[in-house]
Amino acid sequence: MKLNRWIAACFGVAPSLVGCATPQPEIEQTASEERVQASSDRLDFIAATPPPLVNTAHDDLAWKLDDYTGYPAPGALTPGMIAAVVKGKHIVALGAAGFAKLPEQTPMTEDMIFNIGSNTKSMTATLLSILIEESPALDWDTTLAEALPWATEPGKEYIKPAARKNVTLRQLVAHRSGIACSYEVGDATVDNQLYSHPDYSAGWKSKTHQQVLKEYVRGPSIPVGGNATGLLADCSDTIGVYRYENANFTIAQAVIDQWAGMAFIDYAREKLIDAHGFGTTYQTSQAFFLAQSGSINGTATQRAYWNPYFFNPTHPYLAAGKFVWGHNEAGTPHSVLDPDVDPWAVAPGSGGFAFNILDWARYAIAHMRDTSPAFTNVHALDFSSYNYGWSSGPRWTSGGIQYTGLCHSGSITGMRSKICVYPELDIAYLSFANGGPDAGAANENVVTWMASQPAYARTTGGCKDDPDLVAGVQRFWDDEMFGCAGSVTYPDRADLCKTGYHVCSAAEFVEKNSYGSTNAEAPKHHYWTDDNLKYTGVGSGSCSAAPAGMSCGASTPMRVCSPDGVDPEGNQCNWVNCGHGDSTQNRYFGGCAGNTTAGTLCCKS
Repeated sequence: MKLNRWIAACFGVAPSLVGCATPQPEIEQTASEERVQASSDRLDFIAATPPPLVNTAHDDLAWKLDDYTGYPAPGALTPGMIAAVVKGKHIVALGAAGFAKLPEQTPMTEDMIFNIGSNTKSMTATLLSILIEESPALDWDTTLAEALPWATEPGKEYIKPAARKNVTLRQLVAHRSGIACSYEVGDATVDNQLYSHPDYSAGWKSKTHQQVLKEYVRGPSIPVGGNATGLLADCSDTIGVYRYENANFTIAQAVIDQWAGMAFIDYAREKLIDAHGFGTTYQTSQAFFLAQSGSINGTATQRAYWNPYFFNPTHPYLAAGKFVWGHNEAGTPHSVLDPDVDPWAVAPGSGGFAFNILDWARYAIAHMRDTSPAFTNVHALDFSSYNYGWSSGPRWTSGGIQYTGLCHSGSITGMRSKICVYPELDIAYLSFANGGPDAGAANENVVTWMASQPAYARTTGGCKDDPDLVAGVQRFWDDEMFGCAGSVTYPDRADLCKTGYHVCSAAEFVEKNSYGSTNAEAPKHHYWTDDNLKYTGVGSGSCSAAPAGMSCGASTPMRVCSPDGVDPEGNQCNWVNCGHGDSTQNRYFGGCAGNTTAGTLCCKS
């Protein structure tokens, strides 16, 4: 009997829940299928009104950013900065200081759009992960030859050397493809591949975005036995050895173009950006370029197709001047490029996206809160130094547990950005600096400072550091309550709470997870409260947890449940979206007989 059928039999109509045991699913049914089926059986319920992204009581970071900003003032490292600390689903500290544009000395504000540079790479890797989850023919061990069938044709080998055909997508987004297009000349880095490939530059306007990218990666059509000139062949180094190279993510973008059925930038908007609510300020190239009015040369058809990639002056933020200019080390603004000469918007997958700090924070939240394989798979540490668009080095250890740290820096036309996300700790730090003498140092100093402050530190909050118990932390809107992931029995519920914290009562959870008259946010895991809660009602979305009612059994009371029915630790809640007390209004209670384990809610004592 499938799990969703058992839910109906034991919970949908039965007058008592006692005696229902958790069944084993049929052999061919996967855990993800169970979640989908259980979700489809749940009744609709009133959606919660979420709190605003920026906590109304957030700290102002401007005073700290003042230490580094204001160039050309003496001692300033950069013209302007924006930074934020994200806990759970909200920003608890935010600030802007200095100048967005020199020499006008336009003040930097918290809503300015800026380019995140190479921090786009983790987005490209996440999009590739989404594509892999959607495409049965792809996985992380798919080779370049399999992923780009147009790059291997009879007598025309666009992938050189031959061993590179076997480079996997996993290696590609870890910079281990052997592709190395940049080389050092003294203290300078020279890129020997331009976005406007010389072999197709004259005719690129007659092609589609996907075709131009394909030719940039593959090179132009070559005669039988001829030499390839694209990124897949021109730039050679030792395969399997780490070498940071933008071209790897341009190739990953081409893979997405090939398999998604739409252009990469459209796939990004649909599957990642709009899906997680950070599309308001999304730009696919440098904002100060896009803010210009103008047109490429060419036919009416060519202009209609290509102009949106290079000019976007009517966008509300760009039209209002809410964007940051790029500056070199001397503070001189970078000039706007001419797309007729250099079609710079062709390959944004390696570093072209732009957002404001609020939308960028929403991306960090997605990596902290989305527990689907598309996200969790790119948190893996397959290689020692770099994986899936993130650096692998900044892991953080507390109480014998090594927590994942996902950090990366971005640099483009003088602008520098830095992001660090700690998914199990539910906390992230973001910083942007606008060029000048040492924008990179300004970001490093600010992120290091934020992580060192007691109010923003990398900690497990109210959850005990115990490698045998703790799998992650959820930081709720009320920062005195923490969801501590784990799989403990009800009698052992207090084992997950740190000294100075107690197991929250059900009433405390409702109080501390309310914004106005509704819930602030859904639980990420299943959690025990300190009450032996019974149940009333007939099923998910039409039920309540209270001290009085039908008993679930002494060791399996109702508890706080994520809406998914099965949480990331495999704990089950057969009923979900139940109310509290006399009301069936959803307060995220659920579970009952047969559900023997959960994490714990811990409140400050």
